[in-house]
Amino acid sequence: MTSLHPRRAKRGLRARAVAVAAGALAVTLGATVAASADSATGTVSGTQQAQHFAPAKSTFSSAQDSTDPNVGWSFSINGRDSGGTVWAYPPKSGGGFGARDQIGTGFGSANAFFQNNSNNDKYVNLYARFGGTLRMYGSSVSSGDVIGSGWQVYNSFVTPGNIGGAAYPDLLARDTGGTLWVYLSYSNGRFTARTKVGAGWQIYNQIAGRGDLNGDGKADIVARDGSGVLWLYKGTGDYHKPFLARTRIGAGWNIYNKILGLGDSNGDGRNDLIARDGSGNLYLYPGTGNAAAPFGPRQKIGTSWNTYNYLF
Repeated sequence: MTSLHPRRAKRGLRARAVAVAAGALAVTLGATVAASADSATGTVSGTQQAQHFAPAKSTFSSAQDSTDPNVGWSFSINGRDSGGTVWAYPPKSGGGFGARDQIGTGFGSANAFFQNNSNNDKYVNLYARFGGTLRMYGSSVSSGDVIGSGWQVYNSFVTPGNIGGAAYPDLLARDTGGTLWVYLSYSNGRFTARTKVGAGWQIYNQIAGRGDLNGDGKADIVARDGSGVLWLYKGTGDYHKPFLARTRIGAGWNIYNKILGLGDSNGDGRNDLIARDGSGNLYLYPGTGNAAAPFGPRQKIGTSWNTYNYLF
């Protein structure tokens, strides 16, 4: 096993990616995954980095950096195939995604994944759950660090960005009873004790989103109900009550078996959604920044994505 510099290990799994992140659990989205023992583990051997995107500025504007609230992040699309191998499609600096890289093996028994740039920088941590044990992969070659046990109580994970007003991007987790919880993040990829957000979230079969979707500077999420209606939950910036009442933003979304929020995937300064249909076609819904209609018409960006039984 490669020895890592302590500071580098704390800053996350180094990988090629491009700018805002989000992940949603596939167990409730139709993916078939094997049951596993809590002691199981995979090995990450690749590197992952998030990429910076910023809104267009005049030629006289100063350079952007990660402290600018208008800057978004774009993350890679990661997929686990039937052999338990995890692949990453890194985001390109001008938008879109590059050719896939193999970043991990031995993940056939993992039953949940998500990713997060825990230090709000380009270094990305990959998280995988085996049984009820959550492991974090934060180094270029790693068998993962145990974050905790008992995580089998959750059936959906989303990393929407900073919803609590603190320094680092956070985690949302929904339990099997439909209660939504928030875990605030530490810069080393670990989490605080959970705080209850609300109940009744079992009506949704997909929850996704990364970053600001309506142009007010606060992180938002979307949720799809059993009828295929998509709802927007606008962020408040207060983790005790992180979302306002829901707003209906579209119908017909039940044609998709996976919806992802990976940030600004097309490089235009607005956060987008990505969706996969039952035939394996992948679509980009470009962000508009408009709360009434936060996404533009879909754009087909790939085929044969049903080779992956888990996307995140």
